[in-house]
Amino acid sequence: MKIKNSAFYIFMVIFSLHSPAFAEPSVADIQYRAGQGQAVAQYHLGMMLLSGEQGVVKNYEQAFKWLTAADQNGSVGAKYSLGMMYYTGTGVEKDAKRAFDYFTKAAAKGHAKAQYNLGVLYDRGEGTAQNYVQAFEWFSRAAEQGYPPAEYNLAQLYKKGHGVSQSDEQALKWYTKAAEHDESDAQYNLAQMYLNGEGTPKNLEMAKK
Repeated sequence: MKIKNSAFYIFMVIFSLHSPAFAEPSVADIQYRAGQGQAVAQYHLGMMLLSGEQGVVKNYEQAFKWLTAADQNGSVGAKYSLGMMYYTGTGVEKDAKRAFDYFTKAAAKGHAKAQYNLGVLYDRGEGTAQNYVQAFEWFSRAAEQGYPPAEYNLAQLYKKGHGVSQSDEQALKWYTKAAEHDESDAQYNLAQMYLNGEGTPKNLEMAKK
């Protein structure tokens, strides 16, 4: 189980502007609003500096500054992104414990990717003590929100009996959900379960599918 590489996901942010003629704010407008202490603008500016979005030159130091400001102003996305910066060592020294702390804060606010990443860290004992029960808890929360990697990992825990009673039936259920969301590993494992009759009667047609 691993942290997904597509971690720095740029969410489309809708700003409330005085004029309806502007569908998307300019970089200058975002910078101004960030300077005025608006958390959404601070987060968006931080992510632009992190990724080079909208023609902004990448600057990890400034990205960290603005994401930290957004975090302090309550941005859940900023908490997640700071966690990823620490986990990957992007612009800061790699620190799994700090990543764990930021993921915990974002996960508690319902951020599905943070919940998933928290599950991974508990599963691997990275940045915290290994705890399959907690891994199961956080994969479950993310899976219930329909996050495919969490659905797959939840199936894995059911299949292995890690943090939960072993259940091929539940593994089949969550592999199916992940497979329907195009998780290729889940599709393969689901085929094997139908082929071998694990958690379901043997079904060669379903296995072939």
